[in-house]
Amino acid sequence: MNLLVCPKTKNLSFDIKRGITSFLLGVEEFTTNQEASFTLDELKEIKKKYPDIEIFLLLNKNLENKEIKKIEKLLKEIDTLGLQGIFFYDQAILSIHNRLNLKTPLVWNQTHLVTNYNTCNYYYDKGCSYALVAGEITLREILEIKEKTKLGLMGTILGYPVMSHSKRRLLTNYFKFLDKDKLKKRYEIKEKERSFYVEEDDTGTSFYEGRLLNGTKVLFSLLEKDFPYVVVFEKGIDDEKLDFILPLYLKILTKKNWTKEEQEELITSSIEKLESDYTSFFYEETIYRVKDHG
Repeated sequence: MNLLVCPKTKNLSFDIKRGITSFLLGVEEFTTNQEASFTLDELKEIKKKYPDIEIFLLLNKNLENKEIKKIEKLLKEIDTLGLQGIFFYDQAILSIHNRLNLKTPLVWNQTHLVTNYNTCNYYYDKGCSYALVAGEITLREILEIKEKTKLGLMGTILGYPVMSHSKRRLLTNYFKFLDKDKLKKRYEIKEKERSFYVEEDDTGTSFYEGRLLNGTKVLFSLLEKDFPYVVVFEKGIDDEKLDFILPLYLKILTKKNWTKEEQEELITSSIEKLESDYTSFFYEETIYRVKDHG
């Protein structure tokens, strides 16, 4: 199992010093919800400077018709770089990839849709190599999918979960309605004792869970099942926490047979250092209820 990190800065040396050798990198104009995105020329320089690292690209933007020719040209150029894979959201990327017989492996990454083994098998038959499982399903469901699909599964174990994304400029429109200036890129929303974040950039508006996902406990279970990759999204996480947790995760991945006592010690340590015991839906099923506004 490899630790795949989506960095919060263009300077990869910080994570390389932490021991990271596999990266998920955003691409300018075609990546949402990330702080660092790279041009094609910058990606080529990274490939040249760090020939031994693994590079996946995050193309998670919902495309417009006018962008199809541009993304087709980009995919052709990416295919010459010998990268490890492309995370895709829009079906156009899968279609172009197959029509042009491109070789770079694809990772099905449709956020909230990767929830069952039948659909995973469908995408495997369509030429995908991996899938990033949705954050709304339980660990039990993830392991069931793992047993019943040929796709290589990936799971997110650290980061601030993206709850939703809209191409609309919701913050801009909100402050325009109020006839006030939009002073910040990110705002906090409070509901009772919980916090959420809303952020706007050139690709639209994103809503984030205000709690940091701490998947240290889950990591041990995924390690036992030979997941090819677990993913860390660094956005919003301070350097002190990253300096602690990334080496810890790499240490955990060095062996499989951790005792229960050793696991509990590392899990407790991660909760203290990350200041979070939030495990999202890994151990709790998603339940939707309609509020009674009567």
